[in-house]
Amino acid sequence: MFEQLNDQLKESMKPVTELATLNMSTLQDIAEKQNALFSSLLNDGMSFVETASKQKDVMSLAETQKAYIEGLQETVTDAAKESYEVITAAQKKATELVKEASEDLGSKMATAATAAVPK
Repeated sequence: MFEQLNDQLKESMKPVTELATLNMSTLQDIAEKQNALFSSLLNDGMSFVETASKQKDVMSLAETQKAYIEGLQETVTDAAKESYEVITAAQKKATELVKEASEDLGSKMATAATAAVPK
């Protein structure tokens, strides 16, 4: 009897466990993307400083700075898009999990209600 109760508890907690797993994997993906972004920003910044220090006139320094800013903008935009895609995919999966759990609970309640009705 204890095993049956334990199995029922595991089955009823399955949607919660799946959502927690989804959240953890989503957070891990976002953390990895943010880590890559910060590493890229740091490397690009160091490269800019090195290149800028070698410029001999103001015009070439301005061109170097313009190229750096454009690259920076592209890098940040790409990172934002990737993070948005990860979050959107997780949101879609979470919606599916909640919908499935709701439908499963509804069918179980309907089954229990029909079983409880005396014939």
